[in-house]
Amino acid sequence: MALINCKECKQEISSNADKCPYCGNKMKKGGFGCGTLILIGIGILIVLYIIGSNSESGGIITDEQTYSKSWRSPQGSEFRDIGRIIVANGIKVCGEYYVKQIESNEYVIACSADGTTWDYFVVYTSLDKIYRANEEMESKLNPPR
Repeated sequence: MALINCKECKQEISSNADKCPYCGNKMKKGGFGCGTLILIGIGILIVLYIIGSNSESGGIITDEQTYSKSWRSPQGSEFRDIGRIIVANGIKVCGEYYVKQIESNEYVIACSADGTTWDYFVVYTSLDKIYRANEEMESKLNPPR
């Protein structure tokens, strides 16, 4: 319990008092304290993280049209951006790779170290993320050649 000064009569009173015992002035209770603001901030960050996590499918493509698209060689900045993400994530099975664009900055890629065995990934170039395709997705993809 701390002592504070009444804003009306300037007498010392308890910080827990509802009103000043000297002049009867009602004491205003503080609104949100620092702890409350910190908790609200943490809550907002958690919500933003959840929303951000749901914006990508984590290696699962649900658009069936993607599977029917033809494989093609990456072009221009696609080659650079996808290659950078592959290297940054230490993926060594991509001696050569082909792409299917799902949406802007979102690709399915087929990687091979030997030209016969293929591994499939989903790459989000705007997020610098790459995920291995799941078994269901791999079963729907045909090798590039």
